[in-house]
Amino acid sequence: MACRLLGEAADTVALFEPMSVAELPRDPTAACADVLAFIEQTRHGLLTTGRAPSKLREGAVPDNPIAEPEAGSGQRRLTVEPGWLQVNTRLPDDFMLVVKHNAAFAALLPGLAERVPTLALVRNPVAVLASWQTVPLPVADGRIPAGERLDPALAARLAEEPDRDQRQYIILDWFFARFALLPAGRVLRYEDIIASWGESLFRSVGVAAGPRELMSRNANPAYRGRLSVSAHAGLRAYPGAWRDWYDQAELDAAWARLCPGTGVPG
Repeated sequence: MACRLLGEAADTVALFEPMSVAELPRDPTAACADVLAFIEQTRHGLLTTGRAPSKLREGAVPDNPIAEPEAGSGQRRLTVEPGWLQVNTRLPDDFMLVVKHNAAFAALLPGLAERVPTLALVRNPVAVLASWQTVPLPVADGRIPAGERLDPALAARLAEEPDRDQRQYIILDWFFARFALLPAGRVLRYEDIIASWGESLFRSVGVAAGPRELMSRNANPAYRGRLSVSAHAGLRAYPGAWRDWYDQAELDAAWARLCPGTGVPG
C-alpha cells in the first residue's frame, strides 16, 4: 500500500521488492554497500531509460500483492511477479526513489539508516498475525528466510523454538525491536496512514500528494476465525517490543473485531 501511494506522488518512483535479497552478502557492511549500489544503479537507469525492476501486477505496483482468498480454501495467493516498471514521465535529477524490502532491510538496520533515509511501517500485531495465517509465505510457519539469512541470532532463536505460534511472536518482536532503532518520527503506524488518507506517509517522506480515500484492512473478513484463543492469550503474555506502539486495549479491540463472540482471554 505504501509503495502504491508513494508511487502516485509527484517526482517519486516506489519499487516493491526489486532486489534479489537472497544474493546479498551475509556480512552486514557488505550487504549495505550492495543495497546502496543498487539504489545508485536504479536511479541512473530510471533517468536514462525510464524503467526499473519491481514486483508488479499488470505492469503496476499493486496496493496489495496478495489476492482475496479462493472460495473454500481460506488461503490467499501471491499475484505479483518480477518485472520492469515503466515510468512514462520525465523525472528530475533529484527525484525521490523509494525501495521496499521488509525483512532484509529490517535486518540491515541501523547500517542502512546511517546511509539513506529509512522509514518503517508498523501495524496492529493481532491483524498482522491473522494475515500471516492466510498467506503462502514462510512466515505462515513462523520462518522468515531473508531476515534469518542476514541476522544469525534471529535464525538461531527460530531454529530452537518448536512451537509455530511462538516463532511468529519472535518474528513480530524482532521487527518491532529493529524498528525501535529508528527515530520515533521515522516509524509510522498503518492505522494512522489510513486515518490521515495517506497524509502522514507523504509528510514523513516529504513528497507532494493529495489525500487518498483509504480503508483499513485490519478487520478483513479473510482474517476472521484464523486466530485461536490460545494464540491471542500467548500474544498477550509475550513481552513484545510492539507495546511501544500498541497498548493492550488496541490488541484486544483488534481481537474482538476478528473473533467476535469468543471473548478476550484474561
